[in-house]
Amino acid sequence: MTSPAASAGIAAARALGLTPEVLSLLDRMTLPSRRPVLGDAGQRRSRRTGGSVEFADFRAYVPGDDFRRVDWNAYARHERLIVRLHSADEDVTLTLWLDTSASMSYGDPPKLHAAVSLAGALAYVALGAYDRACVASFASAATMLTPRLRGRSATHRLWVALAGLHGNGSTDFGAIGRASTRTAPGIAVIISDFLSHPGPDAALAALRGAGQEPVLVRVLSRQEVEPDLRGDLRLVDAETRAAVEVTVTPSTIAAYTRRLADRTDAVRSLAARHRARFVDLVSDTDIVAAVRACRAAGVVR
Repeated sequence: MTSPAASAGIAAARALGLTPEVLSLLDRMTLPSRRPVLGDAGQRRSRRTGGSVEFADFRAYVPGDDFRRVDWNAYARHERLIVRLHSADEDVTLTLWLDTSASMSYGDPPKLHAAVSLAGALAYVALGAYDRACVASFASAATMLTPRLRGRSATHRLWVALAGLHGNGSTDFGAIGRASTRTAPGIAVIISDFLSHPGPDAALAALRGAGQEPVLVRVLSRQEVEPDLRGDLRLVDAETRAAVEVTVTPSTIAAYTRRLADRTDAVRSLAARHRARFVDLVSDTDIVAAVRACRAAGVVR
């Protein structure tokens, strides 16, 4: 019999678009890290000597794993490469920062839906590889939605937290900087439309100072990337509620397209300045394509 918590987790996975087929793809991925990240016992080999070599868990082999860790007895029984994990290894903490401001509710499908789906997928990769993962939301303030979780059994709890998010309020990237000292060193993924000013420059510096590798994932709606507007309109800002009267003509759309391209270049340059990976997505991108875009950018491997 399935427990209520597991049932809620399964329902949340379905809402996030994490089907068995998607999870099967994610099972073959893991998180990279450009430098050693000090943490508790986990999957990654420590450069420090000594410590316990107590057995901790199994997980599926992924390219790049040390073949000396493969359990060949398990392979003979199941014809699958299984890696043994020991508590002398170090883990990586993946912190997922979800922009839950009002602008993230815009689009068809909403940008926030794409954001939480991708966050659920990345968390599954981390937890399946015996790294740690936690989720935080931010708008005008930051909220830690889960503690640092470990193990595949924790995915249901994390998915439920993600599926319950709603967009409201205005964006303040400073909330991430103020909360960065409460998170563990590791990889920090910020998923946002990055339309607010000021941007995340100070937040990225704070994350770096806290020993985290930042990743920027920008999600825009198809309506923002390819606006289908014309005529006399009254546009209302989703966060400030400021309104402006405009007459949309082909030249207006062309000017908007140039401004959007400039904004994209600015976010990309900001990521490069802070040695952060950058992924650019549209909210109607299916989750498999979104994960593959993350793999192409080096967020997962």
